[in-house]
Amino acid sequence: MKQSFPFVRMVLPEWFMLTVYKVWSKMNDDATGHDFLHAVRVMELADEIARQLGADRSIAMTAGLLHDYYRKEEKQTGRLHYGLEAINGLRLEFGPLLMPALEEEQFERVIDAIARHEWYGKNSEPGGSELSLDAQILQDADRLEAIGAVGVARTFMFGGAHGLPMAEDEALPKDAWFDPNIPPKGSVYRHFYEKLLHLADGMHTVPGQKLAASRHQFIVLFLEQFEGELALNSQT
Repeated sequence: MKQSFPFVRMVLPEWFMLTVYKVWSKMNDDATGHDFLHAVRVMELADEIARQLGADRSIAMTAGLLHDYYRKEEKQTGRLHYGLEAINGLRLEFGPLLMPALEEEQFERVIDAIARHEWYGKNSEPGGSELSLDAQILQDADRLEAIGAVGVARTFMFGGAHGLPMAEDEALPKDAWFDPNIPPKGSVYRHFYEKLLHLADGMHTVPGQKLAASRHQFIVLFLEQFEGELALNSQT
């Protein structure tokens, strides 16, 4: 089994190699910004946050690598990749690969974190259900990938893949807010105000908050330059 993969910097345990290969085989040609590089970066960020918090790093890196595994199916079918169908798919496809290296309880914590990772509240889901530490770590790692230079690049990749224009010749709604339950709409520019500029304030962990600060500042500066060049009025 090949011991290295494109973009992977961390040392991978032997029991994890088949899972990484499976993810690489499916996601390496993605052009929506949810490719293997994204999965790897979330894996490594989640692992680092878990290390600093003294959390379970095996759960963090596994959830990070697998969290967007069904993005292709989402685009092809219009069904949400984090829905029940995808969660059941993860159990069937990766349960045999990951257990018994991961105990069943650990594997279910991976699944639970992935199932909750697209909620964009602060510390709980609608209805008040508290997010586990595993879910908070995954959310923070995934959000970090959506801001900073990489986040800007991924946003334009996503917009192009979904047929969104770069910008709109009209004012943005003042109450614009991202809703993961509906198809992408508007423009790439709108997405910054609907989602990306809110992410730093939604970080759960102290390591996530520290890492988000400079990345958030980068997208603020990028937008100032972008708006100036295109003579856009964000109406913020």
